[in-house]
Amino acid sequence: MVSKIVIDADLVLSRAFLNLTGAAPHVYLLFLRRRRLVKLGRKGKERWVIENNGNIVFPYAEAENKFGITRPRFQRAIDQLVEKGFLDIKHAGGGLMKDTSKYSISERWQDYGTDSFIQRNRKKDVRGLGFKKKELKTGNGNITYS
Repeated sequence: MVSKIVIDADLVLSRAFLNLTGAAPHVYLLFLRRRRLVKLGRKGKERWVIENNGNIVFPYAEAENKFGITRPRFQRAIDQLVEKGFLDIKHAGGGLMKDTSKYSISERWQDYGTDSFIQRNRKKDVRGLGFKKKELKTGNGNITYS
């Protein structure tokens, strides 16, 4: 089976793409490989759409184990791809909850650097997951953490 990634030349020459650093361009290509394109419309007016947009899954563990991209590098790459308009996070998963993030390929990059650009960033996780120090009051009124 032959796999192909089709990329618009305007994207490759765009200011947004040329400003990507580190692993971000590589990670973007790996995201493009995960999209499923389908042709819609009548003959002569067909257009390609991403069938699984908003449901693209790329776990951190896979990035690390299969492609050698450490978790911090992968996170920085995703942050750049969101900030420059190539990706949107449709559902922020959490590794401790065995919940996988879902992404969509975005075309916001086309307006990058203009007043029309819609700025997005990764939302801070405020679910309170993970290990946190607990505040304990002692009998003498002091506060300790465990």
